[in-house]
Amino acid sequence: MALNSAYFDAVATTWDDNLKRIEMSTAILKAISESVPLSSVMTVFDYGCGTGLLSVLLSSHVKHITGADSSEGMIRVLQAKITQSKKANIEAVKLDLAQDPVPSNRYHLVVSGMAMHHVGDIRKVITAFYELLLPGGYVCIADLDTEPGIFHDEQAAATVRHLGFNRDDLMAVMSEAGFNDCTSGTAYTMRKIITGGTERDFSVFSITGRKKESRNG
Repeated sequence: MALNSAYFDAVATTWDDNLKRIEMSTAILKAISESVPLSSVMTVFDYGCGTGLLSVLLSSHVKHITGADSSEGMIRVLQAKITQSKKANIEAVKLDLAQDPVPSNRYHLVVSGMAMHHVGDIRKVITAFYELLLPGGYVCIADLDTEPGIFHDEQAAATVRHLGFNRDDLMAVMSEAGFNDCTSGTAYTMRKIITGGTERDFSVFSITGRKKESRNG
């Protein structure tokens, strides 16, 4: 995922201490549920899953979730959650779609929450999302709207590859990969204290697209 895995490994055990991350994941789930007909037969691939905040929330609405992340530390935390909660419908895998082969399994839904701005080659990863989907499957990407480089602190900033995204530009990349009917909305607004002590609002979009039903569809 072109992440600085060492940073995410180091912060994994305290990641969920930030209650705004939990609040944001809940808002992203709401945005997904309003764009995709979630059901108990759906299989989901959550890329850049981190500690599985979104995966765990989604697990109550679908059949199975594979949470994937390039940080071994994050995956360890998610695996511990799975073990403690005895949730049989979540699995955790270490994976970097920017470098690793695309897994052979296919899914009804691919989601990614606040991970893509850490991905260098977004075209490659979005193309992998398309490949991972069954015909007619959905993708939902939630991430930062374009920001001036002040969202992250100095340590986290070293892992950033994009200062958020212009929604139209990202939807164009998705369309190039083959996704149809791309739509966007605002999933969440996070108020953060930035360097210098000033409070600032940052908007998080949710973009949904759909894979063709068939090669001719």
